Amino acid sequence: MKTLISYFTGFVFLIGFLAVLSLTSCDDSMDEKNFYIDNLTMDNYPKVDGSTSTEPLQVLIACRLLDVEYSWVYLSFWFNYPYHLMPSCDIKPDIGRFITERIHHSGTHSSFINLIHKNADLIITARTASDDELFFADSLGIKLIEIPIALDAFVFLANINNPVNSLTTKEIQDIYTGNITHWNEVGGTNTEIRPYQRNSNSGSQELMESLVMKDLTMLDLPDMIMHGMMGLINQIEYDREGLGYSVNYYTQYMIRSDSVNILAVDGVYPDYKMLKNKEYGYTTEVYVIIREDLDKSSTAYKLHELLLTASGQSVINESGYIPYY
Repeated sequence: MKTLISYFTGFVFLIGFLAVLSLTSCDDSMDEKNFYIDNLTMDNYPKVDGSTSTEPLQVLIACRLLDVEYSWVYLSFWFNYPYHLMPSCDIKPDIGRFITERIHHSGTHSSFINLIHKNADLIITARTASDDELFFADSLGIKLIEIPIALDAFVFLANINNPVNSLTTKEIQDIYTGNITHWNEVGGTNTEIRPYQRNSNSGSQELMESLVMKDLTMLDLPDMIMHGMMGLINQIEYDREGLGYSVNYYTQYMIRSDSVNILAVDGVYPDYKMLKNKEYGYTTEVYVIIREDLDKSSTAYKLHELLLTASGQSVINESGYIPYY
């Protein structure tokens, strides 16, 4: 069960944020100018970590705070995803190298462990802490503050050559419990469905279990478990009968595969409008998370506050995420 501090503190910050918005200009140029932290340098830059899918956002934040240009770059030889948001090293090579070397995420579960162990001071993740992560934090006397900053979506993926473009929640549940085994049962061909899964405690798997499966037990198929977000999508790219899941931002911005189709669920496709209005059933939230005991004068604490302002939300929008507020 979530600790009370997470919800109460989040509510307090939300009220404060709304008050700030009422006094803040919505002019984009002004928002960009206000995105700064006094006396921030490479030496005191926060120790950050997070979900794989939120790494580009962290890179963009660093580029904006340290004043370097950036661009999306295709790097096919990088295993975790092919498209990277990279700082320019032309004008300020030392800062560009610093961001490239410093901003690397260890994944959702590992980032929570790093935050709890104080190896990171701020993480941005595609979910809140799981029950076992909260139990581990409680065992060390650590309380976490989790505040939503952006909207994303949990999406289902099929090969582009699969004629099925939409599934219902019930059909997805039946596939992953073994009650539906062939694509012709959901409007496709008479071929066996290959339901790929993610490893336990990964961000995608926690979302699958908490949002979709709930109290249902998923099929025990060790050979179908992919250890890594890119691994699952690689399988879908080459497996016409495969079904899998991921988060929308990772799929749309970091993968951009022409061989993978994002499915509608319950008749709703997760496009920008449906996500912004939260009309897609599996619209999700992206969180900035810190420890309750984090020094309020630290750059990590100031960054956490900055992301809740109008200028912070403007940078989140610039990254491709949908601002939460």
